[in-house]
Amino acid sequence: MKTRDDLIWMMVSDGPLARRLGDYLQDEPRGVLVGETALPETGEIGVVIADDAHLGALKAARLRAGEAMQSIFLTERTDSQVQADFVLSRDTDFGSVKSVFEAACDYREQVLELQADVARRKSAIGTIMNGQFVFRTLDEARNLSTMLALACPNSDAVVVGLQELLVNAVEHGNLEITGAQKRDLLIAGTWREEVERRLADPAYAQRRVIVTFQRGARMIAFTIQDEGEGFDHEAFLAGPPAGAGYRGRGITLARTLSFSSLTYMGSGSVVEAVILLDRQAG
Repeated sequence: MKTRDDLIWMMVSDGPLARRLGDYLQDEPRGVLVGETALPETGEIGVVIADDAHLGALKAARLRAGEAMQSIFLTERTDSQVQADFVLSRDTDFGSVKSVFEAACDYREQVLELQADVARRKSAIGTIMNGQFVFRTLDEARNLSTMLALACPNSDAVVVGLQELLVNAVEHGNLEITGAQKRDLLIAGTWREEVERRLADPAYAQRRVIVTFQRGARMIAFTIQDEGEGFDHEAFLAGPPAGAGYRGRGITLARTLSFSSLTYMGSGSVVEAVILLDRQAG
């Protein structure tokens, strides 16, 4: 992984965990550790780590950082509904927090590389009007996201939300990995291995995701259908789930950053994402 000059903003109350994290992050090559309330005037926030006493840091970070920022929240509350990518118990051991930090850095790097890839290949398929695409792996999801985003305005923003929807269709849809399971796998450092294991498991190996792309005079529509059992999308859209776990911001990013509307159908195994071209042009 390339060395970056991103800011790693740690606002955690003093204690054994905070001290171990500080020592570890001080030598982190992917960012510059900041442990002060006042952030430097320059530099983009890559990862923010905060606890209950510093909840405001999460809100401040979101105002300044880009969509690739990752957030880790350490809480003593079992019913916490704070919006963060990772919500961990305040007594989580250092090794587990370290694993989650590594996963957060990996995700951020993937988003930045995805956007860089889109920038390099600008307008490669800008004339595509409609098509249907089938895939089943995470790598195929990311490649397809890049290709289809190039057919859209603001492709660098679209690609982030589109990748999230396609990856979710594989990971949480076809492979039936829950948010709680993903958190445990990331902490153990075995998430990728479990994805590959399920992709090879006969119970999931034949499942595919179908993406339909349609472009009209006023809108672009993506319909994404997986072969999972769906999820309670109405409850999810109402707010973040309570308690610890992997939250991610995939659906939130897709709704606010990438698309004009996002609609789940039926059990949640089908989602339609729409871009209004007249709004984008204005």
